[in-house]
Amino acid sequence: MAEDGASPSAEMVAGDAATPDSIPACQEGERSCAGDELLVCSGGAPLLVLDCASHAWTCQEGDCVASGQETTTERTWRERLIKLSVENALEPLELDSYGGWSNAPAGLGTPVAGPYFTVQKLGGRWWFVTPEGHLFLSKGVTDVNYLGANLAEDEHHEFLVARYGDEEAWVAASQQRLQLWGYNSVGPWISASMGQVMPHASIILNAGAYAPRYPGFKVTDFWSEGFAQNCSGQAQAQAAPHIEDPFLLGYFLDNELAWEPNWATSLTLLQNYMDFPSDAPGRSVAVQFLQDHAENAAEFNAVWGTALGDLAEVEGLSSAQLAPTTEDTDRLSREFAVVAFTQYATTAVAALKAVDPNHLVLGCRFHTYHWDELVIEAGNHFDVISQAYYWDVPPVEDVDRVSALVDRPFLLEEFSFKAEDSGYLNIMNFAPVVKTQKDRALAYDGYVQSWMSRPYAVAFHWYKWFDNPTRPDNILAGDNFGLLTPADEPYEPLVTLAAEVNRRVEFWHAP
Repeated sequence: MAEDGASPSAEMVAGDAATPDSIPACQEGERSCAGDELLVCSGGAPLLVLDCASHAWTCQEGDCVASGQETTTERTWRERLIKLSVENALEPLELDSYGGWSNAPAGLGTPVAGPYFTVQKLGGRWWFVTPEGHLFLSKGVTDVNYLGANLAEDEHHEFLVARYGDEEAWVAASQQRLQLWGYNSVGPWISASMGQVMPHASIILNAGAYAPRYPGFKVTDFWSEGFAQNCSGQAQAQAAPHIEDPFLLGYFLDNELAWEPNWATSLTLLQNYMDFPSDAPGRSVAVQFLQDHAENAAEFNAVWGTALGDLAEVEGLSSAQLAPTTEDTDRLSREFAVVAFTQYATTAVAALKAVDPNHLVLGCRFHTYHWDELVIEAGNHFDVISQAYYWDVPPVEDVDRVSALVDRPFLLEEFSFKAEDSGYLNIMNFAPVVKTQKDRALAYDGYVQSWMSRPYAVAFHWYKWFDNPTRPDNILAGDNFGLLTPADEPYEPLVTLAAEVNRRVEFWHAP
């Protein structure tokens, strides 16, 4: 657990034994140098902000100055690090034992404490609230796992075993690193032991993973008895052990199910359902949906370009005859997806709450921002709406718009940036690619500040702890997703700036 007290990003230069007479008088916010240490005046005393020499800089006239030629990126990174470090020294973040904001200004409102994490809206802004009753924003990382970069018992895991000796020592070191870098939580695909020491949103129930999922990827008949049974079984197996877990933020129902046309087949959910076996409950619903959205066969034919003699013939249509080629057919395809989503969410949430009524439902991890009507419907079922977004900037334009219609907090469950100087090809998985690790750090800074400044944003989870390593059996493998290399070494430009960024998040989010 995080220790009570101020963030470790700043410390007093004067020792505890110093007397008021021995501390030089200074003006609040005034910056100065002590050798190559950058100081800032806070409360009448100088605080250490940065050791300029640790970055091969010198301290001159209250600033860390590069000794040689800098690129634009290097100068921007240096200036941003100094600015955020000074702000964090003057306005330190103090934490409760869960990583909640224990010195939050009283003007933000009074959250209501409970035995488990909740979400509450105070002064028009959403927050998690810790069991100790403090405001909390989930600043997390996925895949913090003792198995290593491949999440497997291979050479990467054996390296961690050799370095740390056992899992307990690795957990302690990983927790220390996370907190040093300003993170207060962990996401999915972690070692279970990490969820015992830090707040976590690590459980994906796979409610929609009932097999067989036909006819394509992640397509389940949400009206089938098998789906309902799977929801109940997964809830019992995965949620029951966590009913009284104070570190659990909540549950994800699934990971990135297909609501829009399938990336591999280009089929809509409506087309998939019409390709189900004739006795599948979901196919009957799809047929009825199509029939209900036309007065007669002539109207149906005009919309879909078919040649039916009677609406009863909808029963015999296949996916090839229901491709959305017009604005009307696209709208109807999306309307059916919302109908299917409603059935999915209603069934899955009820099954989960029957097992664990104590914790939040964090949504189903949309793989991107889909469309407004789907997100609005998600708000009718979930406590928090979660989505990934692997683009240069977060989806603030879309969520700004829809947040006027759905009063729910949003959790950004995956984002990342990769850098060319990592040496990887960076082509196996999608995320923006920048030139250097300092570019990567600046991209992280801009993305997090833009997202977490929004009143609806309660979380961001960086993907991920380790890089995707190269593989001898696949020359294309290798992606620079990690805060760490597969050899457990941090990307210092990234984690150094991220540490200061993460300690500003609560202040950016506050009005």
